[in-house]
Amino acid sequence: MALAAFAASAQATPTDQRQQNERITLYYGVVPAALSQAALAAHPEAPDAHGATRPASDTHHLVVALFDTPTGQRITQATVTVRHTPPQGAAMSKVLEPMPLGDTLSYGSTFVIAEGRGHRFRIEVRRGERVERFDVVYDNVHGGS
Repeated sequence: MALAAFAASAQATPTDQRQQNERITLYYGVVPAALSQAALAAHPEAPDAHGATRPASDTHHLVVALFDTPTGQRITQATVTVRHTPPQGAAMSKVLEPMPLGDTLSYGSTFVIAEGRGHRFRIEVRRGERVERFDVVYDNVHGGS
C-alpha cells in the first residue's frame, strides 16, 4: 500500500521532484529499499523489488513516472537509463525496470545512496530514436532507514 501510494503520488509531488520539457514531464522519488520491499510484500501479486532480498541500509529505490507533456498521458513505452554519480565514489548506470502497479506504470531500480548531499542522477528517457535527458541532484539527509 505504501509503495502504491508513493508511486501514485508521483503526480502530486512538490515541484523539486518534477522536471519537464516540451515533450516529457518526469516525476521522481527516492525511498529506502527496505520500505519499498515491505510495501511490495503486502501485495503478493506485485513483483519483488528488483530481485533484492535484504537490502543494505544505504540501498534506496528510485522511482520515475513519465508523462507526455502536451497530452498529460502516462508514458508506458520507454527505456529509462540512470547514471548515479555519488558525491564520493564511482558512478554507476542502470536501466530502470518497468513497474506496473494497478493501472499505472512507473520505472524503478535500487541504488546505493549513502547519506550525504549532492548525489547526481542523469536520467535518460528513450522513446523511439529520441532521447531526453534530465539531471537531478538528490540530497540524502535522512540516511538509509
